[in-house]
Amino acid sequence: MKITHIYHSGFVIELHDSVLIFDWYSGDLPAFDPAKNVYVFVTHGHADHYSTRIWSLQNKLDHVSYILDCCTAPERKGDTILHVQPGRHYQMQNIQVFAIRSNDEGVAYAVSAEGFNFFHAGDLNVWHWNDASERDNAYSLKIYRRQLEKISGLYYDVAMIPLDPRLGENAPRAIEEFFRNVHCRGLFPMHYWNRREEAATYLEDDRLTPYRKQIHFERQAEI
Repeated sequence: MKITHIYHSGFVIELHDSVLIFDWYSGDLPAFDPAKNVYVFVTHGHADHYSTRIWSLQNKLDHVSYILDCCTAPERKGDTILHVQPGRHYQMQNIQVFAIRSNDEGVAYAVSAEGFNFFHAGDLNVWHWNDASERDNAYSLKIYRRQLEKISGLYYDVAMIPLDPRLGENAPRAIEEFFRNVHCRGLFPMHYWNRREEAATYLEDDRLTPYRKQIHFERQAEI
């Protein structure tokens, strides 16, 4: 499979027969076979995760379907458009989707396709802010761990997890917690906008040392 990090939380995963596109709102899509089955995922409607540009793909691709959280573009209807609720499992053509609750907005996705398992966290993160109350930070961590419990039964080939530089020394906590709770072959940090160099420094955190070989920070990888 080929994984391309487009920008921020946007990814394209190309498989033999399918292409999965997650939270694409900025940047250019990589080239792929337009005859493949394309699935476009939107975790929530924040401007850094959703853009109306995704709908233009209907005019360019032979087979494109959309999976969105229930609050994003609810006016869009059709057989190729699925709005999801957290805590529910869905089948769309040949892929399986499990939507779980975010501790920010919308959902995170566990997706099974062509024998592989993928997880895109959206804005599910350890939102530990230095200027927030201890209670709020503890609640964020509690919800994050509780949601990971819901997906821990599978082995994931690829996971996409926030590494947000705005959180300072707390930025790596979501990745650390994910590896502690979920088995995963390859993890791609995300949600760092154009602060790539700064985000890279947090990957050197000692808490991530046991998992360093499983973390990918390249723009494109084949695993």
